[in-house]
Amino acid sequence: MAGRERSFAAVLVALLFMAALPPSTSAQGAPGSISLECGDDPRINVKPGEYQDEVVICTVTNDGAIVAENIDITEEWDGVYVTMVISEDSFALEAGESADFTVTFSADERLDSEYKYDFTITATVTAWGPIPVEGTPLSQVANHSGEVSIKEYGMVTLDMPDTSSRNMVASQEVSITFQVENNGNAVDDIDVRITNANELEQLGFVIQSGDFIRASGVQVGGVSDQLEFVIRAPSEASAEIRNQIVIEATSSLDDSNDVKDFDLIVEAEKESGSLGAGLSEVSTDDLALYGAIGGGVLLVIFLLVIIGRVSKRSSRAKVTTEPPSTPPIEIEDEDDLDFDLDFDDDDFIADDLDSMLDDL
Repeated sequence: MAGRERSFAAVLVALLFMAALPPSTSAQGAPGSISLECGDDPRINVKPGEYQDEVVICTVTNDGAIVAENIDITEEWDGVYVTMVISEDSFALEAGESADFTVTFSADERLDSEYKYDFTITATVTAWGPIPVEGTPLSQVANHSGEVSIKEYGMVTLDMPDTSSRNMVASQEVSITFQVENNGNAVDDIDVRITNANELEQLGFVIQSGDFIRASGVQVGGVSDQLEFVIRAPSEASAEIRNQIVIEATSSLDDSNDVKDFDLIVEAEKESGSLGAGLSEVSTDDLALYGAIGGGVLLVIFLLVIIGRVSKRSSRAKVTTEPPSTPPIEIEDEDDLDFDLDFDDDDFIADDLDSMLDDL
């Protein structure tokens, strides 16, 4: 009962006080008037290395023109992974006076961007000067409602198992395989490109797969399917060709990226001497034809040598058994076609060519 009596007395005093006010007092300047304004809704940056608390500045104003006001600041908040702290919880403001306070929102690094929380800040007039009005119709209230969210960020990793130099020969194709990882806090489309593709093409390299690949919808903490770039070496390499290839993976959420680079080395084509150079211009069929002709010539020469030897042996046999009716024709021991083939006379059987060939 005592509480009700005090509230009734306060209301009565306040009404009497209001009745004594000049009739020209406006509604905004009436005792108990209050306003509350706050900044934009906060978005917390939780990216590692860039994290910072998000601070919202609010201003509470005693819009009355006559009396001072005591004002309490309270909040409605149901955040789980985000905390909310108000710097001041009460003010005593003269008529027309304003005061600022801050609302600080904090979270853990790497927090998933899916978390969002509503909040309400309330300023309540609890007294007009010495007269308490809390809980009465004379207690004015001002609210600010908003939403705190987690800012999306990208953090990509270009996972390339082999970053060693690729040794190639002219016109050879190589496959460069890799995957991309999403270490950010939101689903990400990750773009992968060969950043110096024009430079490589000017050297004669052909990027068969194209110089751009997109890995779409990579989940938080997820890894893309295996991707690859296919590159063909220049068709000619009179000297060694060596050039770096630069591959970059980029997040679509921000400017986060990861870069890998290594050398592409094309071996110089081997050059032979004058003989080798001449042979390199002759086709395989031509070489086979020339080989056959050469073999045939050698065979004819070999047969001529054998026939000459046989003829010589036959002539000698006839001289011993049958006197010649005409002077014999002398046959020189060394034949013009003799190719240093040394046949032993004792082992040579003139009447049996097959036996002679067997002995050879």
